[in-house]
Amino acid sequence: MKKILLTLFGIFLCLSAEAKVKSKDISFPKHFYTDKIKSCSYVGGENFKSKYKKARIESLISLDWMSEWALGNSRSVNHQNLTGPMTSFAVATHNAIGNNDKEDIDVAKEILIKIAKANVLLDTIGKEELKKKPKCWKDGNPEAPCWYHAYEFARDAFTNYLIIATYLKDNLNDKEFKTVNKYIKKMHKKFIKPDAFYDEDKGFYAMGNGGIPNLVFANWTNDKKLAAKEFNFRFYQIDKLFYEDGYINNNSFRGFRALWYHSYGLNSALGYVYLANLWGAEVPDTVINKITKAAEVLNLGITDYESFSSRKYDGEQKNNQYKKHNARKHTHQDALAIDTLMEIVTGIKLEKDITYLAKRPMYGIDDLIGFNANCIK
Repeated sequence: MKKILLTLFGIFLCLSAEAKVKSKDISFPKHFYTDKIKSCSYVGGENFKSKYKKARIESLISLDWMSEWALGNSRSVNHQNLTGPMTSFAVATHNAIGNNDKEDIDVAKEILIKIAKANVLLDTIGKEELKKKPKCWKDGNPEAPCWYHAYEFARDAFTNYLIIATYLKDNLNDKEFKTVNKYIKKMHKKFIKPDAFYDEDKGFYAMGNGGIPNLVFANWTNDKKLAAKEFNFRFYQIDKLFYEDGYINNNSFRGFRALWYHSYGLNSALGYVYLANLWGAEVPDTVINKITKAAEVLNLGITDYESFSSRKYDGEQKNNQYKKHNARKHTHQDALAIDTLMEIVTGIKLEKDITYLAKRPMYGIDDLIGFNANCIK
């Protein structure tokens, strides 16, 4: 315990010395990634008037995520019955607000409240409970169960729910707000707060490594101190986990899926930095420089995969045991607007990646960051 406290104290001193963002700097955009949601063709045309889509979204209310998760392993996650409907919920709500469709706004509110009353995902394993479970990729085995996936996808899906709640906040009456807020606080306590400022040593993954959930909750609660603390901590994490040459600790060295996971982490960081700029947080030059180099490394991987993969990793790694037939030597298809973000944040154009362009969704919400960057162009 003493060692842990000393480590935390050392991190605090480091962050205090480097911290630049203050609560007075923060300006909350009304709807998380924008001050005003407008109709945007890039999110697609999903709405609640489609009986199929409405039923698909409502399936979240009775979802047994712990059983669904158990069908996966360390290599793959069966998350479509969670992520898919939540993405459709986000898109349909975005369209309802953007088009000022009062009928669909009412349907969105109804589903938001039903999910809250049903405590959806609250029975999922939490961060503290994970300590009693075996690690993912146990003994380097891709078939080993990965309990962290159950927690991670519940956290990220809830984050998207929270973003949807910010869309609808002004449309909730006092009673409705209390119902939703009660659920949000319970979910925050179990899924966001325990992992909020964990000093990760390896890897940068979805939702800004847990930073975006912090930001959305800060927005929902109007907590500028939390937002400032989050920006300072995550800048420290990006500076730590992104190497000077643009490679990302862990992500860029995952065997046949190295480029796929490199772009996954880069997209997450790009989305986070975009939000930082929007919210008034000054992004350190070191962070911008490393993300810019990471964008160049992604382009290297697209144009010369052998050169990209020749960079050696000197750390211990177990999550790189993929067979050749599991290879994904392309930009992550879920990073659906990484090309737009790269140009906005770094000024670099994404090289033509034929496989990525064929696989990425044409429309929707980017589940890795919570918004579609093509709607900010």
